[in-house]
Amino acid sequence: MNQGLARGLVLPVPKAPPRWYRFRRQLRDTALALPRYAALLLFGVFTVFPFWWALSVALSVDGSQIWAFPAAFLPNEPGWMWFDRVFYEMPFWRYLANSLLISTVTTALVLLLTIPCAYALAQMVFRGRNALFVLLLATLMVPAEVAIVPNFITCARLGLLDSYAGVVLPNVAGAFGVFLMRQTFQETPSEILDAARVDGASEFGVMLRVAVPMAKPMIATLAVFTFVGAWNDYLWPAVVLKERLKMPLAVGIFNDLTGPFAVSTNLVMAAIVLSVVPVVGAFALTQRLFLGGGGLSRR
Repeated sequence: MNQGLARGLVLPVPKAPPRWYRFRRQLRDTALALPRYAALLLFGVFTVFPFWWALSVALSVDGSQIWAFPAAFLPNEPGWMWFDRVFYEMPFWRYLANSLLISTVTTALVLLLTIPCAYALAQMVFRGRNALFVLLLATLMVPAEVAIVPNFITCARLGLLDSYAGVVLPNVAGAFGVFLMRQTFQETPSEILDAARVDGASEFGVMLRVAVPMAKPMIATLAVFTFVGAWNDYLWPAVVLKERLKMPLAVGIFNDLTGPFAVSTNLVMAAIVLSVVPVVGAFALTQRLFLGGGGLSRR
């Protein structure tokens, strides 16, 4: 009797759906996903197209086909001649070192100032906190070009013209980084921060030992944005710097290309490709952290 009761309690195993049903479902999922993949492919083509064309022209020894379609998208008589001329005819390595110095120092100072400011606005309670945050956000509405004249006058009064400090210091305080990191610190679980406070950690210790390690992905994201922005900045360094050997890559290449290099489009493209490679390499090194930005759990 017990065996019969046990057999009655066993649930029947559901049958697998027929093959035609599975095939029809897979076909439907594929049809629904096809527009998304097509849009991503189209976006990728538009994104990669300028760099691919510049690389193809830079590798073409014969520059007669650079404006021909579609011949310009494949190197014509491939060679490294134009890259060799870039290194030979302009102080490329000096420009590169200047860009690395300016971008690295700018990124470090932005993180050093932004993280404590954002943490205070997110986790510390004081009078006027929200008004201060709104005031910081209001600066995002002001075009960067508006600040060129006041910053230039300030740098001139402080004797910072034609110096690396004059290029870096006006760019180290920005509301975008504060906004980004404030949102991240607000998403940090309050239970973890309170536990650190109960253990006797100071507010600075809570920020440095708990909040910052948990916000590493977003810090990496801010670092990449800041580094790329400083690397590609042209207008402000061109205004402040006068000595050629102090110029970053963007300014130095442009000034040289408008001179003797203006007659050769291949040489222009070779210099552009070389200026992009370090940024692509920096993104590749931080890709894992960059793509993981914003992964904190919400309270």
